[in-house]
Amino acid sequence: MEEFIKILTEQIRCVRAREGVARELSNHIIDQTEAYERTGMTHDQALERAVHEMGDPVEIGISMDRIHRPQTDWKMLILTVLLSAAGLVCMTPVFGINYIISRQLIFTLAGFGVIIAVYFLDYSFLGRIGIAAGIILTGIFLLGKRYYFQTINGRIPAMSILVYLYVPIFAGVLYQLRKKGVKGVILAIGTIGIICMLTFYFSHSLTVAGNIFLCMIVLFIVSVAKGMFVKGKKYIARCIGFVVILPTVFLGWLFWSNRDSLHVLRLVAFFNRNQYQEAEGYFYKIIRDVLHSSKLIGTGNNAYFEDYYFPGLKEGELLPLVIIYHFGFIVGIVLLLLLAGFILRAIHIVYRQKNQLGVLVSLACFLVLGVNCVEGVLISVGLFPVTTAAIPFLTRGGSTILVYAVLIGLLFSVHRHEKILTQEAME
Repeated sequence: MEEFIKILTEQIRCVRAREGVARELSNHIIDQTEAYERTGMTHDQALERAVHEMGDPVEIGISMDRIHRPQTDWKMLILTVLLSAAGLVCMTPVFGINYIISRQLIFTLAGFGVIIAVYFLDYSFLGRIGIAAGIILTGIFLLGKRYYFQTINGRIPAMSILVYLYVPIFAGVLYQLRKKGVKGVILAIGTIGIICMLTFYFSHSLTVAGNIFLCMIVLFIVSVAKGMFVKGKKYIARCIGFVVILPTVFLGWLFWSNRDSLHVLRLVAFFNRNQYQEAEGYFYKIIRDVLHSSKLIGTGNNAYFEDYYFPGLKEGELLPLVIIYHFGFIVGIVLLLLLAGFILRAIHIVYRQKNQLGVLVSLACFLVLGVNCVEGVLISVGLFPVTTAAIPFLTRGGSTILVYAVLIGLLFSVHRHEKILTQEAME
């Protein structure tokens, strides 16, 4: 059997794939051997027959080589290029051609460099050093907060997007805690609480902390449902209930303790627009006026558009609204369809994963991208409270591009190793 497997795996050019294939074949041959032994054969006879029935090891190895090799998601790559180009074009009327060429274009090209670098990186390192990576990232944030990042009105804008890097790291932490039973569940819940507090400390944004909390809750539920911590439906239901209730109470307390903050007042105004239309509700009146004055094709006819002062309207956080006004509803819808296609492609990558770490890492990236896409678009059309939003490809700034480049690169990396890093090879 060893010689058969050795000859077969030598035909597979991807060295990383050989171990998983060898283990899978060995298990299959052993199972078949045991089945023949139950029919009365001796062990040697059963093993010889099981190996013989496998066929020619060279031919099988060549066919497996065509399967177990790195692969690129070309559809995802095309969508990434199209959305990046469309984002640059659509930002031009807002920020001007000089800014786009001198800064945003350079950031975008650098972002593609990051995507390529992460694509060739083996994402499985997150499953080995997830906890250490989280500690290192926190240290970098502490140094950046003190010595590098610019503070504006008591907030560090860059931190509002950089903290999303905690989500894929949390996926690695969950994988490290697998098979630890109740202890792993408790540590995972504690990690969720710690990351939520760190997120709020660095970003000073309830929205960002809530988004990251939501992403981590989904990741934890998926990991528990897959039996990574405990077995049995009763224990799984208890774990999910506990992890949802406890942090939700904490976030409720956080919300109540900050009830007089600007974000909370905007949330109240969202549900009472008429009552607050001269204060925080004024934002929703502007959104309604801009949408009503927009055309199907071409620039809208709102004479006061350039006079509006609305945080996010000119800075680019509400770029879908600005795009609809400057280019028309049709262009806006086409762009949103491209974004939807991109998100659906990310879901496709998640769905295809066979190993647990691949599922968690790809799901983490999809959740961050998807939550910010949906949230940003809904804010732009007045269907969500106005708050911090960073839509992929449609938000300016180097930090935003860096974070999304890392997440997209991780998605590409997971897809690249899909047929290489099997669950057997990961154990």
